[in-house]
Amino acid sequence: METMIAGISGRVLKKSGNVLLVETKSGVVFEIVCDVQTSEEVEEGGECFLHTFLSVSQDGITLYGFSNERKKELFLSLTKVSRLGPKTALKIISNEDAETLVTMIASQDVEGLSKLPGISKKTAERIVMELKDEFESAGIKDMRIYHESLEALISLGYPEKQAREAVKHVYREGMKTSELIKEALKFLSQR
Repeated sequence: METMIAGISGRVLKKSGNVLLVETKSGVVFEIVCDVQTSEEVEEGGECFLHTFLSVSQDGITLYGFSNERKKELFLSLTKVSRLGPKTALKIISNEDAETLVTMIASQDVEGLSKLPGISKKTAERIVMELKDEFESAGIKDMRIYHESLEALISLGYPEKQAREAVKHVYREGMKTSELIKEALKFLSQR
């Protein structure tokens, strides 16, 4: 998913709940909506860097910010779930850490997900149904490498299911994207 503003670096002018006003060195002030943990990690008057996503919808334009790329990737995955918007995705991320959420989705823990505030059993089932294949790779620490490798294989013409299986099969911690793609291609050529 492409984004116009991938990150913002600056000084936190004001914190109001999970909304931050961040002034960049150029003097532009951005209003950024964050998950609870990110908001708690930054200090008013302090410097910060946030991984961001610009959401444009009928309701307006909102800039979402995250303390790390893992949270942002999880947020983007959650927003792909049908009838689950950015506000709900942010609420989910604010109530559980990213690793636990990925594990819950991968292990199809509908009951655990439905215990999160504002998440009904039907919504939890939809999250699991639509994202379980993506997160079957819960053993993969760096989801960015996983996604980049998967996208590369799909763009080369491999079916998504085969590409996922290959990436999961050959992944070893510490691999670079290029190594993972190369090993996955070897694996796929032997099938």
